[in-house]
Amino acid sequence: MPAFLIRLAVWFAGYFVSSLIAKLLLGAGLAFVSYTFINDLVAEAQLRMMGLYGNLPSDIMGILGILKIPQSLSVVMSAIGISAFIKSAKVALGKAG
Repeated sequence: MPAFLIRLAVWFAGYFVSSLIAKLLLGAGLAFVSYTFINDLVAEAQLRMMGLYGNLPSDIMGILGILKIPQSLSVVMSAIGISAFIKSAKVALGKAG
């Protein structure tokens, strides 16, 4: 009887560990793919904003530059990208709530 219980415990531990490793690898892969996608979206939005910023008259560009508006837009877009990545990683790992 003890040999049966030991075999059962070993099988259960092996199943649990392999299942855990599979979930971790799947979650990491999905998180990486979602990060790449979100990073591309944020980079595209930043490029569009900088293109629109470049079309402004030079006086307004100078005022916005003094006010550090381009840097603040970059910080906001980076924060949006990181927030979206964290939320998508939670979904990929099954901890959405």
